[in-house]
Parts: sequence; C-alpha cells; structure tokens
Amino acid sequence: MPKNKVKLNDKLANKKTNSKKKTIKEPKYISEESKEMRNFLIILFSIIIIVLIVYGVSKIFIDDEPTEDNGRTVQAGQIDYDKVSIGTMLNRNYSEYYVAIYDEEDTNAVIYSAIITKYLQNEDATKVFFCDLGNRLNSAYYVGPDGETNPNAQSVSELALGDLTLIKVENGEITEYIEGLDAFKAEFAE
Repeated sequence: MPKNKVKLNDKLANKKTNSKKKTIKEPKYISEESKEMRNFLIILFSIIIIVLIVYGVSKIFIDDEPTEDNGRTVQAGQIDYDKVSIGTMLNRNYSEYYVAIYDEEDTNAVIYSAIITKYLQNEDATKVFFCDLGNRLNSAYYVGPDGETNPNAQSVSELALGDLTLIKVENGEITEYIEGLDAFKAEFAE
C-alpha cells in the first residue's frame, strides 16, 4: 500500500476528531444581576459558615463557669449615699445634718461608727454623713495629730481637720465644729 493512501475509516475518524476540536461551546447568557446575586450568596454563606465555626470553637474551649481570682470573688459595685467627700459636704439635700470626718482605717473608727449607729436609732436623729480622711480627695484637709486645726472654718477651703471632727451643717453652712472623742460622744448623747 502506498503511503499516500488513507483508508476510508481513517478519514471518518479524523473528521470526527477535527469536528470536536472546531466546535466551541457557546456560553450561556448570564445577566449582571444574576452574577451579583450569586456572588452575594457565596459571600453570605461564607460568613455564616465562619461565624458557626468560631461559635463552635468558642463553645468547646471557653468554660462558662465563673472563676475565682486567687480565691477572691467579684461583687457588683454599690453606691453608699451616706458617704461624702469634703468638697461636696455642704451641698446635701437636707436642711440640717452632721458630717463625721475620720479615717476609716483608724483603730478607733469602730468606736466612732458605733456611737453614730446608736445615735441614729433615735426616731428624731439628725441625718449623719460620713467622710473618710483616708480618701485621696479628702487627705489634703488633714493636718495630722500634731497639726493645727481650724475650728472657726466657715467654708470648705478654710478646713484643717484632725483625727476626728464632727461638723454640723445647717442650710449649707457650717454651724458647729466639734473635735475629739469626748465632744463627739457628748454631741450624740442628746
């Protein structure tokens, strides 16, 4: 057989492969809105899957039980309306009241507190506010046990306080300035 001769079956086979190579699939027409919707759905499902994975991992690894910090438990904060600072002690909503000023860390603080508590059990007791000299805001007015106090003070700026001071306030003005434990007891013995 000569080399140039091609069999009929070979010709048909070549035609089929050539026709497959020459035919190009025409793409389907997809609108821009459809493409954007498809991209949006892909992004949405991706975000949902990521959130679910993070939630699952956090549920596995994070313990829901409250922990104690070195044996200490955390308590919610409370507001004590009976405590004042020296800067605000003259502007309470009462026409007449006392302000007991002492350091809450003082060894005699329990005694001062007991005297005031006993006094407040009376039905006609005047309101008593507490002011802690140990507080950083109030410590500037403390002159110490050997310092000179100012019993004639009429305003906050004139105050010079010792270890225990009781101030009576009427209508926003200082009317009495009492120092020392004996005078403190005598005032609350009324």
